[in-house]
Amino acid sequence: MLDILVPWRLIGRILGLIIGFSFHEFAHAWTADRMGDSTPRFQGRLTLDPRSHIEVWGIVMAILTGFGWAKPVPVNPRAFYPNERRGLLIVAAAGPLMNLVIAAVLSLPVRLLLLAVDVNDIYEGWFTRLLFRIWLTVIFFNITLFFFNLIPLAPLDGWKVLLGLLPIEQAIALQKYEQESNFALIMIIFAGYFIPQINIIGELIGGPISAVYSLMTGL
Repeated sequence: MLDILVPWRLIGRILGLIIGFSFHEFAHAWTADRMGDSTPRFQGRLTLDPRSHIEVWGIVMAILTGFGWAKPVPVNPRAFYPNERRGLLIVAAAGPLMNLVIAAVLSLPVRLLLLAVDVNDIYEGWFTRLLFRIWLTVIFFNITLFFFNLIPLAPLDGWKVLLGLLPIEQAIALQKYEQESNFALIMIIFAGYFIPQINIIGELIGGPISAVYSLMTGL
């Protein structure tokens, strides 16, 4: 908990979550709109304005516990007829993919900077060190949002992606357990928070997060 009080880490988390959540939800809304569902547009979600997407308590909980949320984008599956499942899959995948794109774009200046100067030179000055660490934290959080949201448990996007990929009969059978899946996710998150030794989510996505972060930033 005390690491949250470190200024660069706190600022980086807040910026990373606001940017990540806003672009994530906008990607859902824009994709649904492009595919013929005007519901997000009528609900005022076709915007990058964080005020349309951010839940204050969702940000607070994400900073304190590592798990938070934004306002879900309303989608009408019937607008994707006759390919409702494909439409929901594409809309669901758009959010996490947007977070990955953000991380990739923000990593480009890091790569270019490291070609010009040594990383130790960046950390010598307190101001450049502060900005660099904040920037890297924003990248890290967007990579984290990408992998976390692809976990195939409700209500995460990975659940909808999984339902869209499975054969129709299996998807219908699995969908009956959505509430149980939601409960399982909550229990896994709280167990990992209070008992770090059984941090299932950390074990599942920690490695891929670190690998992609190193690949993108060169650090």
